[in-house]
Amino acid sequence: MIELSTDQTSEGDSIMPDLTPMLDVLFILLVFLILTANSANFSIEVDLPQPQETVLEQASSDAITITLRDPEYDGASVWELDGRAFLKWQDMRPALQSTLQQAPDQSVVIAGDKSASIENLVQVLSFLETQGRTAAEILLEP
Repeated sequence: MIELSTDQTSEGDSIMPDLTPMLDVLFILLVFLILTANSANFSIEVDLPQPQETVLEQASSDAITITLRDPEYDGASVWELDGRAFLKWQDMRPALQSTLQQAPDQSVVIAGDKSASIENLVQVLSFLETQGRTAAEILLEP
């Protein structure tokens, strides 16, 4: 057994370990736990509108139907207006404009292939807006 001499145990030198680092760590952990345990959840009440979804299983026969296709899929038409096929938007635009003018009260249904370009959909929607149509139904496959 190791014996300590009496001259080494003076006031300046102690055989007790220094607890200061351990107390610092415990104090930091205590502060961390207190701050995180009492954190209040701040939230703002928001009134969200209720969805008004209606399911359209089949386009009505009196609606103006616009079909968007992927040109690489069938290789023929990209646009279709009530069964009439068009290759270019420039060809479809006057036909759509005259159809909208002849039937101002008919609803517009846009049906699209899942691989059709979203650019074509935006083009149709913006054209409908310029023609005064504020709403159009988008037919989706469930």
